[in-house]
Amino acid sequence: MEEEQFDLLPDPSYVRGFLRAYANYLGLDAELVLDEYDSRFGQFSGDADTSRRIRRQGAAGPRRREAQLLWLAIGGVTGVALLAWLGVGGGESPAGTPTSSTPTTQSTPTTATAPQPPVEVGFRGEGSRGSYLEVRRGSEDGPTLYSGVLVPGASRTFPVAESAWVRIGAPKAIGVTIDGEDVQITGGTGTFLITRTGVERLPAG
Repeated sequence: MEEEQFDLLPDPSYVRGFLRAYANYLGLDAELVLDEYDSRFGQFSGDADTSRRIRRQGAAGPRRREAQLLWLAIGGVTGVALLAWLGVGGGESPAGTPTSSTPTTQSTPTTATAPQPPVEVGFRGEGSRGSYLEVRRGSEDGPTLYSGVLVPGASRTFPVAESAWVRIGAPKAIGVTIDGEDVQITGGTGTFLITRTGVERLPAG
């Protein structure tokens, strides 16, 4: 009916019934729609219909534009209903896959700074007698990692996050490494702060 192919229907009386039911469903004037059909596609069979068409023929001219607008409304509503039924205008695609009108946003991952690995601080006893050695984590108040005499040939290695506080009785009798690299300690008995970048002698206190 939306394409006005009324010849595909079985009989003109069916067309009238369909148009009347369709107009009533859409809340339109059914008689006005039927008059427009009569004026465009010929009269219906039956004396009652012919009489009604003759009576209304005089007033059909001024109302024809309104009827045409009603036909356009019928076609528009039908088209919208068809699109909704096919899922084109709704929230679901014809294949049943939900669609969303909300644009998706991608969040850019932030790269956190990776923590540095611990510093490997190593000690080995040298000479003929070795030396007294005390090692604390971080500072003089930190936990004790080692305290005793490191005899010649013995070695100790301690991983520390930032630094190691060290007291050495005879620095010449202790070899020191930072991450496997030898470092030199000169002078006599003293305390030292060993970090990733090297060895610092601390003031005597």
